[in-house]
Amino acid sequence: MSASTQRLNYSQIPPRASSSRAIRNEIVPTNSGGNYTMNSQIIFDLPANLNNTFCDFQSSYIKMKITNNDATNFNFHGGGMPSAIKQIVLELGGQTLFSCDNWGTLYEMMISLDTSDSFKDNAGQRLFGAGSGFEGAEVAAAASRTVCFPLVLTPLINSRYFPLIGRDRLRIRLILDTAAKGLISATTGVLDSEVVISDVALVTYNLELGSDVMSMVAANSGGAFKIAMPSYQHHQASLSNTATSLVATLGFSMSSLNRVLIAQQLQAVTDTRNSVGNRSRLRLNRFFITIGGVKYPMRDVQDLGTTGDAGAGSEPFAEALISQRALCAWSHDSSVAGGTGGGGFSLQEGSGAAVGTTGSFLIDLDLESQRVSGGESSVGLVAGVNCIGQVVQLTMEYAASATADHVVNVYGEHTILCSLDLNTLTWSIAV
Repeated sequence: MSASTQRLNYSQIPPRASSSRAIRNEIVPTNSGGNYTMNSQIIFDLPANLNNTFCDFQSSYIKMKITNNDATNFNFHGGGMPSAIKQIVLELGGQTLFSCDNWGTLYEMMISLDTSDSFKDNAGQRLFGAGSGFEGAEVAAAASRTVCFPLVLTPLINSRYFPLIGRDRLRIRLILDTAAKGLISATTGVLDSEVVISDVALVTYNLELGSDVMSMVAANSGGAFKIAMPSYQHHQASLSNTATSLVATLGFSMSSLNRVLIAQQLQAVTDTRNSVGNRSRLRLNRFFITIGGVKYPMRDVQDLGTTGDAGAGSEPFAEALISQRALCAWSHDSSVAGGTGGGGFSLQEGSGAAVGTTGSFLIDLDLESQRVSGGESSVGLVAGVNCIGQVVQLTMEYAASATADHVVNVYGEHTILCSLDLNTLTWSIAV
């Protein structure tokens, strides 16, 4: 037949609207009097015991106004205002759901790996002050800028709505970095107190179901709402300017370690330099993870390139794209070049003082045995590596030492399972 089968299928019609509604809310912080500064924390408490109500965090965001009370201009980092967040902590009924230190570095790694320069200079700049170079949008002296950003790279961004029917409230803590590290100043000496953050709110979209629809959802859930969530654990190690190797015990303990991300960064923090997004390649020869004595990857990722090699780092970048399920997705956007004239992925060791001396090198090591593409179900029989009760170590070997002291930030991405018992309305968390 010339017409498609679908066009002749008169029995298939879209469903009518169910008994539900989406409600836009603004949640103000529970601490302080409304104004905050750098190197402080902002706390949001989401409501609990709301009948038939769920929060859609993929459609929710934090908004705030940043005011520069210093006599000189400053810029955000390339990732915008979220790069100035040092730590995010999620607490659920007295239990720690998520706690990731140096979260801004993880965010800078992922935004360079997964977004284009065009996004940073357009939507990213308008939303949260991003930029394609080593610095983002400017906040002039005595001026202000309003930003809006979602809580990416947290367990809240997953494939399920978050139930607000439980007895336990969800608390969100944003711990801001110092002005010296979290911002890039035109001159040194911008004080934390001179960066005023006001008009802060968590804008959420709540889904309120009708009683009939809620009864159906509860009946199909088997007595509990179970949500598999992505999460991250962090470990930091020191690398001196005389060392040619590093062995660090990471302390990761989770039932499904899916991948490990690594950033090598200058230890020194300077107001006028990029201290969050600048990542060094150094003279790295090889790296690997051992879990309970088993080496991952079994065959080393080597040949990271010599000094002056414009293609240095191609092999670890290929491994990073494999971890992102994007090696064959040639329409995949990234911005690892670091903008026009940027130091990019191959830069050995840059100061972060300008676009040409800001590096974007990273390691993203995949530990999942089944690599599911984006169009398939992400739930398989085998996930990552179970490392509960096992020693997890990172080994880095270098052809020569660095010229300055570095810190090595290591992030373990894993899966946690949150379960809300519909009889007791209490949460349980399994890592």
